[in-house]
This record gives sequence, structure tokens and C-alpha cells, in this order.
Amino acid sequence: MMPETTVLIPTYNCGKFIKATLESILSQTYQDYEILIIDDGSTDNTFETLNMFSDQRIIYLKNDKNLGIVKSLNKGVKKARGKFIARMDADDLMVGNRLYDQIAFLKKEPAYGIVGSWYRITDEKGNLLQSLKTQESHDCIKLGLLFRNQFAHPSITMRTELVKQLKYKEDFIYTEDYDLWCRMAQVTKLANLPSYHLLYRWHSNNTCNKRQNELKRNVVKLLSRELNRYHIDHGKEELIMHSALCFGYGKKYFNSDQKLMKLNLWLDKIFSSKMIIDKFNTIGLENFRNELFENLIR
Repeated sequence: MMPETTVLIPTYNCGKFIKATLESILSQTYQDYEILIIDDGSTDNTFETLNMFSDQRIIYLKNDKNLGIVKSLNKGVKKARGKFIARMDADDLMVGNRLYDQIAFLKKEPAYGIVGSWYRITDEKGNLLQSLKTQESHDCIKLGLLFRNQFAHPSITMRTELVKQLKYKEDFIYTEDYDLWCRMAQVTKLANLPSYHLLYRWHSNNTCNKRQNELKRNVVKLLSRELNRYHIDHGKEELIMHSALCFGYGKKYFNSDQKLMKLNLWLDKIFSSKMIIDKFNTIGLENFRNELFENLIR
């Protein structure tokens, strides 16, 4: 019998975390899933740790060599048998009734192709660093993607048919998820549930931590593409300001009245764009801009 959901976990040398990750999934109230682990050539004790589990729903596939995150993800997407794919990373924890809540949402709302959630960030020892409430409604998420990623990748569940069509792209490695959401936003509706369903672990071997420079280069490239999608002309200085917004640099970058003035002029340009005005409610745009600016100042 085919599982309704595939929990897709790419992993590389996360042996010391993956046991807790799997336990967090297996303890979910929703149980109609397979757990598909794509090991990208780990050299640690990942395999030995997985041998501790006898659950037949756990499927382990190891790449002959290190292929990278995008190829590993697409390999998992191709092999996924579930109607839905729930993403997890091998060093994070699933919390609450995430799978039940997200699958129930997608069944009830056929126009939506992806649903994420709020999430909390912890350090390697599990100490809480930050709680993040993401945008919830489709319009706010779609507009928000013009400024920064609106999903925690390991918090999302998506329709398998959709992601099999779109796939992850190597052009945006280390920000392949952000690129996928932007492309999804053109063909389906997006949502985040207003509840915490992920503990995201930040540690020294975290890929996003180790690959910051390459990640940021690809984010800047993606932001430029999305501005072009909305027909918003931008020069180098404007793109730098926009990227500073995305990376949450706040007062670190906008540290003078002159820079804040330039930022306001840039935001004027974005929010007066005909394509933005045509696609989004005017009052909603004003509220969104005010919230964006307040978050920057904070």
C-alpha cells in the first residue's frame, strides 16, 4: 500500500543528530508516511545510527559519492511515493501535530500547493535562540518573497506532483528552496500555519552556516531576478540596499539618516510599481511596508 506522505530527509554527516530527528517524526500522531533518507556520502556514524531503527517505513539510500544538496533533493523527489512531500533536515526536530495539521490543510484547500509553519531556532544543545513567526496568507507570502525567504525549508509540506514538475535548481544552490517557492508562487497558492512545528538547529556544521558567502551571492541573484519579474528597475546601490533588507542587517547597514532616506525612496519605487499595485491590495501594501520598516528598525 502506498504511503500518503513522503518525509524527505537529505543528510550528510548528521549522525549525532539524526536519531532525535527520526524520533520526533515517529512520535507524530499522523502515521501514514514513509521516511526517505538520501545520504549524500556521509563518513560518520549515520548508517550505524539508522540501524538502531527497525521501522519498515524508513528507507535509506546512500549516494555513491557526494552529489550536493540539490541533486540529493531531486533524487528524493523523484523516488517519493507519497501524494505529499514533507521536508525535514537530519539535524532538526518536528514538533506539535505538524504532519496531521499540514496534510489536513492541503486536503481541505486544493488551491494551495505548499504549507509551512512558524519555527524556533535552537543551538546545538537545544537552547532556544529565537522564535520566528512567518507570514501566513498567500498574498503576504507572495509579496514577502520579493524581500526574503518566507518559509523554513524543513517546516514545509508540498504536493508531490507539483515539486516533481518544478524540481530544485542547481543555479541557486544553498538557496534552492527560496528559488522553488518563488517559482511555486507563480502557479499555486502558499500558506504558513500560525503554530510552531519545527525546531531548527543552528550549529557550526550547518550548511547555511558554513556556506554563507555562496548562499548570499545566490540570494542576491535571486532577488534581482524577482525584482525584474515585477518590472522594478534597480541599480547596484538599490540591489545592495534590497539585499541588506533580506539579510536582516537593519541598523548595521542603515546607520545614517542619508541611508534611511535612500531606503525610503527605494521602497517608494517598489510600492508604487504598477505591477505591484495591480497584484496586491493598496491598504495591504501600506500595512506591509510599515511592518517591513518597523522590523528593520527593531
